[in-house]
Amino acid sequence: MKKWIIGIVVLVCLVIGWQTHAIYKAAVNDVQSAEQKAADRAKADFKLKSVTDTQAYFGDHTFYIVEGKNAKAENVIAWVPKSKKQKSILKKASSGISKEQAISIVEQERNPKEIKSVRLGIENNIPLWEVTYVDQEKKHLTYYYVDFTNGEFMKRYSLKQS
Repeated sequence: MKKWIIGIVVLVCLVIGWQTHAIYKAAVNDVQSAEQKAADRAKADFKLKSVTDTQAYFGDHTFYIVEGKNAKAENVIAWVPKSKKQKSILKKASSGISKEQAISIVEQERNPKEIKSVRLGIENNIPLWEVTYVDQEKKHLTYYYVDFTNGEFMKRYSLKQS
């Protein structure tokens, strides 16, 4: 009787593991597929010659940030919405502040203990940098948003860490 129970438990564990793996693979493939579609859309809409990076941004609406080069070999950034009802935005990378400048602004204004991440995003059709950091007391994880174009503060919110 023990062998039957052990066999059933092992079989159930194998099925659960197999299903978990299948769900994970499907989710990863969906994200990669959506990012590839966004890159293809940016290439077509803005005649990009190459794409160097694509990442998703989940703000008010889902956008895909596509970095690449145009026909003049200039670095450009496209904000491509998931919804086709919204318009894509293209800017030269040099027309806004850099990642390093965004970090510098946050360090000067907020004096964080640790910068966790910095990434491009968009809110209300305004391209931005999202800087995530931990405060000096290590009590809050803060999302700090600065305008991509001029580096002005847009908004911030903090989550209490346990």
